[in-house]
Amino acid sequence: MSKIKLKKINISLKFFIIASIIAICVAVIGITYNVFNKVYYKEYKEAIKVDVLEQGRILQEKFLSNAMTIDNPLNLNQDVDAVAAMLSARIIVVNGEYRIIKDTYGERLNSIVVNSQVIQVMSEKVDYYMEELPEGYIRYICPVKGEEGTVGVILIIASLDKADVIAENATRQTIFFGVLVMFACALIAIIIGILSVRSMKIMNRHMEQAKEGGFDEQIPVQGFKEMRALTENYNDTMNKLAVLDSTRQEFVSNVSHELKTPITSMKVLAESLIQNEEADLPMYKEFMSDISEEIERESKIISDLLTLVKMDKKSAEMNIEEVDINALLEIILKRVIPIANSRGIEITYESYREVKADVDEVKLSLALTNIIENAVKYNVDNGWVNVTLNADHKYFYIKVADSGVGIPDDCKEQVFERFYRVDKARSRDTGGTGLGLAITKNVILMHKGTIKLYSESGEGSTFTIKIPIKRVEN
Repeated sequence: MSKIKLKKINISLKFFIIASIIAICVAVIGITYNVFNKVYYKEYKEAIKVDVLEQGRILQEKFLSNAMTIDNPLNLNQDVDAVAAMLSARIIVVNGEYRIIKDTYGERLNSIVVNSQVIQVMSEKVDYYMEELPEGYIRYICPVKGEEGTVGVILIIASLDKADVIAENATRQTIFFGVLVMFACALIAIIIGILSVRSMKIMNRHMEQAKEGGFDEQIPVQGFKEMRALTENYNDTMNKLAVLDSTRQEFVSNVSHELKTPITSMKVLAESLIQNEEADLPMYKEFMSDISEEIERESKIISDLLTLVKMDKKSAEMNIEEVDINALLEIILKRVIPIANSRGIEITYESYREVKADVDEVKLSLALTNIIENAVKYNVDNGWVNVTLNADHKYFYIKVADSGVGIPDDCKEQVFERFYRVDKARSRDTGGTGLGLAITKNVILMHKGTIKLYSESGEGSTFTIKIPIKRVEN
């Protein structure tokens, strides 16, 4: 199936809206003009036919009452002329002998009629005859009936010139009002076009400022419904970019501080040894042990930073394979149990079903280890940690709950940020770098999953992880 490539359209939205509205108005006016003229002209022709029929009926009665004679005290001759003038018509009266006794044009008086339509009406083959002639006339032939049958016919040939004149006048008026409507439509189209793109121009101006790093200024939410939704999304995006920029700056500052602290400690220890000329072997061993711990801490920070950098790359590779999640959790718990036993912390594991999922075993193991180790490290002595595994047809769920110190409400949104520590002193004592939860969140997101935190200060914490069982690439 071939793909249709759309060419780049280099016109403004305002021009497109204005042109579209004007084009629609022109089409509507044109259609209305044609329909109106046709209907009006047809109705006026029908009105002329009705007049012809009515006047023909009146003349029928007058000629019958006067025995088909023109000269009489009632001035029938003048009545026929008056009707002819009123209808813009030619009236011919034919007696029973097919002789013309009245012609308002005065051309065929006393002539014999041989017209086939007149003969058909006279011989009563048809009741009357009416047709529209191509020359712009209506021809009407009606009988004058007496007691003994048809005694004559009246032929009326009415002009449609008046209908044409009226139609022309109607056309002029329609064009005049059409032009007025066109100007009004053009004005309305321009106003609509300007209002439609005003918010876009404002947004474009703010985006130009955002390119220079100005994420703080918000756009007023106004205008059409779609534009308000777009503005709200834009403002939300700018807020996130502002937070991201602030986080980036804070991250750089934190990295500098975290890397500098162990080095500063090592420098102080080394200078203390150098300046202390009476230092003995036990002091040297103590100081060198402290320096070794600081080096180990520095190494762990650098290792975690490298892990984060690798996971932040869009091209980070995922070694996806089917993994037994039950077995993976059992392996992780075996590593953590000795640490928990040293503090009297009881670890329980509940699996509701066998779960096999498409995951990166190394990365997921790192994330789960961080969560479970934190549950032990930031727990109270003789506390507990509960790990559960469950699944449905689409996702598997891991829940890690503990009886630890908990996390205050004002810190819950920040615990997944890099180098953030709820209790900095306690984190340092446990050897934490402040990067564990940030790494964990990145791993979960790379698996297209989610991680949620439920915690109360002093009442422990619960982390819930949800990951798809089958990996579906976009």
